[in-house]
Amino acid sequence: MLSIDFRADLSGMQRALFALRADEVPFASALALTSLARGVADLEREEVKETFENPTPFTQNAWRVTAATKRMPIAYVRAKDIQAQYLEPYVDGGDRWLGKKRAMLAPRQATLNQYGNLPRNALKRYQGRKDVFVGKIKFKKSGEIVSGVWQRGVGAGKGLEVKRGKRSKGGGEYGTKGNNQSLIGGVRTTLKLLVQFEGTSEAPKHLEFYETARAYVRANAKREFDAAFRKALATKKR
Repeated sequence: MLSIDFRADLSGMQRALFALRADEVPFASALALTSLARGVADLEREEVKETFENPTPFTQNAWRVTAATKRMPIAYVRAKDIQAQYLEPYVDGGDRWLGKKRAMLAPRQATLNQYGNLPRNALKRYQGRKDVFVGKIKFKKSGEIVSGVWQRGVGAGKGLEVKRGKRSKGGGEYGTKGNNQSLIGGVRTTLKLLVQFEGTSEAPKHLEFYETARAYVRANAKREFDAAFRKALATKKR
């Protein structure tokens, strides 16, 4: 889980504490810690936009804040569960993956959304089409095996030779004759590769989640605690 917490360190603030009742100190600490956490979450959204090209709002808004309280003077900034699954390798390093699936979906000739990604539920929609199948194709000429989501082109079957399996179920060994449409695996074929299933690879970028949070707290902790103590003092005088 991507999470960072902020705890009160009251050393060096004793003069301010003398002016407050004991029950007001936790209130001031909770105010300051929660404000710091919200500031960190805002900055993490900007960090996402700087790290990734055209990230979706879903990814930008990955962060949630758990406010500090009098009884629990700790504030948290966490990535939401789904976003944490695919952002974690960019923070901690390692191979990219999504949930329990250790393969990557690489769009090839599929229609993408405005963010350059596959639309939500695109695979389910493709699987419901009669001209689309999911499977592995071995090309005779190159020997390459390509796994993914395939669309049969116009006239599919005229330039294709099936050595194993049936096209309707996906899979098979293909060669080509004549002038066909797509070049895949060094072979021209009427099949269109919509989405390719690729092995996972190491995250190519680093999202500075922890570095950003710590730098923000160092730069703003004094200001936030000063403001919180002033608010607590003002509340006391009423």
